[in-house]
Amino acid sequence: MSSNAHSIADFTGAVIGPDDPEFDTARQGWNAMIERRPALIAQCNNAADVEAAVRHAAAHGMQAVARCGGHSVSGAALVEGSLLIDLAALKRIEVNAVARTARVGGGVLLGELDAATQVHGLAVTAGVEPETGVGGLTLGGGIGFLARQLGLAIDNLIGAEVVLADGSRVEANAREHPDLFWALRGGGGQFGIVTRFDFQLAPVGPEITTAWAFYPLDGAQEVMAFVGDFMRAATREVGLVPAFMRLPPLPDFPSELHGKSCLALIALHTGEPQRAPRELAPLLEVGKCLHGFVTPQPYVEFQKAFANSSPRGGRYYWKSIFAAELSPDLVACLAEGIAAIPGEYTLIFLEALGGAISEVDISATAFPNRHALYNVGISAGWCEPTEDEAIIEAVREVFTQLEPLSDGTVYLNYLDRDEAARVPAGFGPNYKRLRAVKARYDPEGRFPGPLSQTT
Repeated sequence: MSSNAHSIADFTGAVIGPDDPEFDTARQGWNAMIERRPALIAQCNNAADVEAAVRHAAAHGMQAVARCGGHSVSGAALVEGSLLIDLAALKRIEVNAVARTARVGGGVLLGELDAATQVHGLAVTAGVEPETGVGGLTLGGGIGFLARQLGLAIDNLIGAEVVLADGSRVEANAREHPDLFWALRGGGGQFGIVTRFDFQLAPVGPEITTAWAFYPLDGAQEVMAFVGDFMRAATREVGLVPAFMRLPPLPDFPSELHGKSCLALIALHTGEPQRAPRELAPLLEVGKCLHGFVTPQPYVEFQKAFANSSPRGGRYYWKSIFAAELSPDLVACLAEGIAAIPGEYTLIFLEALGGAISEVDISATAFPNRHALYNVGISAGWCEPTEDEAIIEAVREVFTQLEPLSDGTVYLNYLDRDEAARVPAGFGPNYKRLRAVKARYDPEGRFPGPLSQTT
């Protein structure tokens, strides 16, 4: 039922308004820097509630915004004066182990999806933060450690249930509403609200082989040159994330190195356990390794590796590019960047691409770049509001040096709140087609998003 004086026709969930005591808690997302206030929050119990909420938004001239995990650096789910449609209760996951498919509710988080599919020794490409919503990750493309082997999350999406701007509910797949299905795969959630995702799964785990190696920052050029050669020769069973970061205060590192900048190589191998350790071992043998190991590990546990690196309630600001190669200029920029950007949660990471990702034609989905070998992200994170201005300026200065090393396309999920100008170039040759789909399915701009910001 609806709370207090707020009411949405045919709605079975809770409706929370600005005057309700739980409003501030209910609206808050992952990034504490985002302080926008929606007009109402509709906590949905099911897809029918989503339909009712969208109809209410249309009747009252409001924008409707879906939220799954709220794990967005730009605070995409928080739009001033909007109707925030909270999908957190849509948690149903149905796994068909024989067909290797999963039907996943719009409120499911990545950690929950991994846990449900790994019961059957199956998985789909997911990100690296278990609290990320499946919806946000997938609609932006979906990069993760399995992407070189299985492709992006959208490459494994076989269908979706979508609530449109008029409040109707449709199926989108290769046969029904194929243009909408195309746009959802990399174009974000600005075409409708997805209440269910249907994924093709693949055998993975339950146990995989992982590698961790930590190197001093002054060896970054040598290590990253090796990484470039290593990944060009690696099988697609290898997933890798190099991260420029600060050494954690763990017993594995001398106390005098705690908090010092370093380069970490985090990798997984889903192949045969007899072969995988041998293929990952060279990652520990470049120059002077401060600490490293190769070990078997449950996939579902490895997926939690970054769980505490950017906690909810921190303050975050990001920039990112796609990169074709690990050039010395790129490596120098990243090494200098981690030393220049303050913040206890700050890191600069690279997601290795290629493999199955590059085998999909750029026009097959809305995702803009199938040829880059790395997705580079500057993720600045800190706690104190007094540091906002200095850290944001430091990130922008590093990005100024980084941007010329990119082709201009950008991963939608890493766009921050001040980057609307990057959207047309960011979608590359798919931009015009995305605008056309937006105009067809959401002509009044009921669902805000990057395309709405550039009209």
